Formats: sequence, C-alpha cells, structure tokens
Amino acid sequence: MKVQYLMLCLLICLLPASGALGQHGSDNDFAPARDLLSDASRDALGALVVQDYKGRLKPLDTLSREMVMKISRENRFDDRESLDLFLSWFTHDRYWFHRPVISVRHSEIKGMLNMDPESEHISAANMLDENGRYRLSSIESVLRKPDAQRTKMERKLLSLDERTNLLFMSMRQGTLRLYPVPEDENQTWLAIGDILPKLEEPVRGEYLEINNRLVEALQSGVEAEILASCAEHHALQDKYGGDIVISRIGIASELMLNRHSPFTRIFPVYIAAFLLLVAAWVNALVRRKGAPYTFRHPLYLSGYLVFGAGLAIHLWGFVLRWIAAGRAPLSNGYESLIWISLIVGLVGFLFDWRERRGLILALAALLMAVILKVSLLSTFDPAIGPLMPVLSSYWLIIHVTVIVGSYGFLALGALVAMMILILLLFKAPGRETVRESIGLLHKMEWKLLALGLGLLSIGTLLGAVWANESWGRYWGWDAKETWSLVSIAVYAIVVHLRFMPRLNRPWPLAAAGLVAISAILMTYFGVNYFLTSLHSYAGGEPARVPGWVYIVVLVVAMLLQSSYICDRGRSWKHETKRDTE
Repeated sequence: MKVQYLMLCLLICLLPASGALGQHGSDNDFAPARDLLSDASRDALGALVVQDYKGRLKPLDTLSREMVMKISRENRFDDRESLDLFLSWFTHDRYWFHRPVISVRHSEIKGMLNMDPESEHISAANMLDENGRYRLSSIESVLRKPDAQRTKMERKLLSLDERTNLLFMSMRQGTLRLYPVPEDENQTWLAIGDILPKLEEPVRGEYLEINNRLVEALQSGVEAEILASCAEHHALQDKYGGDIVISRIGIASELMLNRHSPFTRIFPVYIAAFLLLVAAWVNALVRRKGAPYTFRHPLYLSGYLVFGAGLAIHLWGFVLRWIAAGRAPLSNGYESLIWISLIVGLVGFLFDWRERRGLILALAALLMAVILKVSLLSTFDPAIGPLMPVLSSYWLIIHVTVIVGSYGFLALGALVAMMILILLLFKAPGRETVRESIGLLHKMEWKLLALGLGLLSIGTLLGAVWANESWGRYWGWDAKETWSLVSIAVYAIVVHLRFMPRLNRPWPLAAAGLVAISAILMTYFGVNYFLTSLHSYAGGEPARVPGWVYIVVLVVAMLLQSSYICDRGRSWKHETKRDTE
C-alpha cells in the first residue's frame, strides 16, 4: 500500500467517523465490552461470507482469526474472541487507535520506535512521530528494491508496515469485503468504502443502508438486530453475487475447523499414546520376553485406543479441510505436513496390527506429534488459499499424494533406525530379548525404506508427466527435481545393503537409514525454503538454518559412533574359556 494512502487512513482515524461508513457513536472512545457479541450473534456473523484479497470466499470467522494473528501475532489478543476484536476495530476505532495492538518483537525496531524493550505491541498512534508523520515513511525505498537485495532489518520493517496497514484498513472496514460488485465479470467483492463509488442509485442506497444497520447493530449489541442484519447481508450476497456458487457445506466445514482446531488439539493425544505404547513395549521386553500383545492387555489396549482416537480426529480434520478448501489439501507446506503425519499414522497402524508389540505405533505417534508441532511454526501458513494455476490439475492429488506420502514411510524408517542404534547401546551377553527386538526392527526398517523408495520413484515419474503437461518438458533439472533424483539414488543404495552379505546387519542399515533421511529433509525443507525452485513453498525472505539443527547433527553423529563401538566391541554370547584363549 502506498504511504500516501496510509497517511490518509491515519488522518481519517483522527476524525469523527461519519458519511459512507456510518456514524460510530459517542461511546467510541470507551473500551468495547470484552464479550462484544452473544454466542448466537457470533455464530451468525462468523458465517457471513467475505472475499479475501486473493479472491477466495471464506467465512468472516476465518478472516477475523487471520487478521488478529497477522496484526497481533496472537491467536487470542487481550483475552478477546477474534471476531469480537476484529469487529470492534471499526466500531470503536478511536479507542483501538491508542491501544497497543501491532506486534513488534525485533529489538532494533523497538529502539527505532522508542518502545519499552519489554513491550511486544505498539499502538497505531505511536506509529506517528511528534510531528504526525508516519514513522515508516522511508519504506517506499525498500519496496522498490528486489527481495534478494533487502536486508533482514528491511524485511522486518516491511512486515511491520504490512501489519500497520492491515490494522488501519480494518479500522475503516477496508478488509471487510462483504459486498459483491453487481454484474462484475471478475466476480469481485469489495468493502463498503470501495464499492459505493462504483454503484448507482438505488443500489448504492441499498448497500449503504444495509451496512449502516450492521454497524448500528454491532454498536448496540442487540442480538435480534445483529441476526436481522446478518440475514440482510445473506440476501444481498445472493442477489448480487449469485453468479458465484457459495458452498454452504464448505463454509460450515471451515467454521467447524476453526472452532475445534483438530491439528493443534491432537498433539497431547499423540504424546499420551506414545508414552502408553512405549511403556507397553518396555513391559513386553522386561516381563513378556518380547512376546506380542493381544487386545486383552490393558496397557497396550489403552495406548492403542488413544492413538486410534488421535488418528480419527486427524483424519476428520483433514477431510474438513478438504471440504472447506474445495480441493485436496496438498498445495502448500502446512498442508503437506498434515498429510505426511497422517501417512505416518496409517503406516504405523498397519505395521503394528501385524506385530502387536507397540513400538512401531509409539514411534509413529512421536513422529506425528513432532511433525504437527513443526507445522505450527511461523514458517508455515495454515490459511486456506486458492491454488496457483499450475496446481489446478488432477495431477496434484496423484503426484503429491504419492511422493509426499513416501516421506512418511522414509521418516518412520529413520525413526526405527534410530531406535535400533539406541538398542545396540545395550548390547551385552544374555540379552536375547533385546537382540530379538533389534532383529524385528531390522526387518521392519528395510520394509519401510523399500516401500518408501518405491513410492518416491513412482511419484517422481508421475511428476515428470505432470511437468510435461504444465511446462512442456519432462525434466528440467529444477532444484526439486534434482534432489528427488538424489534421494532416489541414496535410498537405492541403502535398500541394496540387504543384498550385500557383509553389510546385511542391523548397524549398517540403521546407520544408513538414519543418515539418508537428510536427503529427504533437503528435498522437502531445503529446496522449499532455502533454494529457488518452481516447487518452492516459500514466499519472500529465505529462511536461515536454525541453531538447533547443528545440535541434532552432533547428537546423531555421537549416536552413530557410540552404537558402532558397542556393536563391534560387544557380543551377544557369553565368552567361554576357549574363546578367550
């Protein structure tokens, strides 16, 4: 947004609200009630359909959550419901103009804005200096720079400028694109301030009257008036936006997804399942000599049911997102992580159904919890967005489902490999139960890696066919394509260790399987967020390698070395006198 427009918004916010946007009322300077809306009003308003700047139709509930998160960097700011807070920004704009809402966490920017170092938010008023000038007016020069030439500080300033603009637009109803432009061939919906100049009487008066009644209803807080206004808006959208098919099932699914947040709620469920199933596995080693369980055993059954409940919720959330998006949820980093974790759960479930020892299911639960936790990082945007034109193809489901699904097999194989290396640390004479467990995991790891390699190879070939349809060539040595080929070569070597007599032992396969996952991590994270690629999920600044990555590499190296020493230096059998001689 241009700085001049922002300054105009700042000026407007300092003046009494009137005219096209409606009179906000004398209580505008007072704090809005913490529970601005009743439950019924919140449900009705949240179901109103809005259009985002990308052209996607979504519930107002989703828009409010996204705006609050983008501006404040918190899911629930000031202990208020997102919808209540978002709507109060324009019904009580002068109050919020002086309240710290905009997130600022960079220490250097805090110093630039004369903020308290302990504070994490700044008010819109404090974005102006003592002369009333916008503090980030120099951002225009940064916008003219190519992204590759921008410094980290400049990117942080751009992000702050975006949050500031979004707040000012929200305070003037600029982000509330409720109103379809009649007979528009692009099927555009706009905010009331933007659409009124495009309308002629009597339609202009109709739109203005309906909007004013919404503002008045929100200010009064009368439930009946709010519900009546919602009904008027639904009728208006159906009348002038009838060319757009609004999926009411999709809207309901997205509201349910917002309300229950299944992918964040199942994290503790998977952790609980992991603890129960690990306890069952240890119990099997110590007391049952590694014998498989039946469902009559209470500890194993408890872990199994908890895991099953988490997997069912996970699948339910995936289906809800599919319905809400109107497409397979496989188009960005967040959605692919949700799919990988789901594949890991299904694979763990199928393998444990046969083995009934609990360990593979426990490892699957742990891996799923970690993947879901990673998906919550700020790098991954959970917002549902429209597909890029190149992704609007049936190949999205075919190619991405197969190749990303292979990552689930290979990641679980790496975790099994790590468990083998840990068990080798306990190698000692007389520990036959540990030895048998290692042998079982050794076979299981090879199956996981072989299946993962097969899916990875098939997915890559299918991707080549899709590339030919989209770009007119099967292979272009794009970074993603190159690293997919590297991953296939790496896992082909690992899988073939089984057919080499001297290397067909638990340690070589486990060590290779654990190291090989780095090729997949590079293919998925490295290409998507560190390199330039046609397949990149990243937008904007490239990511930096987190410090904890180096710690993980060091721990893995120590595990490889210590397990190798134990494997080569110890025996499973007791030494006899003849052996020592």
